Amino acid sequence: MLKFRESLVSAHHNYLVNQMLTPGFVLGEPDSAEGFFFMGEPLSPPGVEPTVRGRLFDEMGAFLLRLEGQEAIENPGGCVLQKQAGGFRILYASGKPLLSVQTESFANGYLTRIQGKLFDRGGKVRAEPLLDSIQVFGKGTQPSGGLLRVL
Repeated sequence: MLKFRESLVSAHHNYLVNQMLTPGFVLGEPDSAEGFFFMGEPLSPPGVEPTVRGRLFDEMGAFLLRLEGQEAIENPGGCVLQKQAGGFRILYASGKPLLSVQTESFANGYLTRIQGKLFDRGGKVRAEPLLDSIQVFGKGTQPSGGLLRVL
């Protein structure tokens, strides 16, 4: 008897998180009005530019930036958002790198790599660079529809 199971990798676009491919991910709690979250939304064809959203804090827990796609919605930390071919990067007001998002095009799809050290509202590290991807920290839950969720 042949068993079928759902693929947890998209044929169109994936993010590289914890050195694994995933069509989307959620770190933290996006429904919280004041708390930390960072997420990469799944991208459906024919889209080529992924949507990355988040509420970012510094190592002391001070609110820096609310990010929606490639736009800073709130920016009390004075961060600088620089758009680049294939993505963008965010710098602290001091010029120190905070986050980099780059999407590569391949013959059969797209891959987004994220680099940066992210902190929650309590100053706890929630993500940091791992080789050519981002490593996320927290309690993970089973992916539903391929969406990696880490609280």
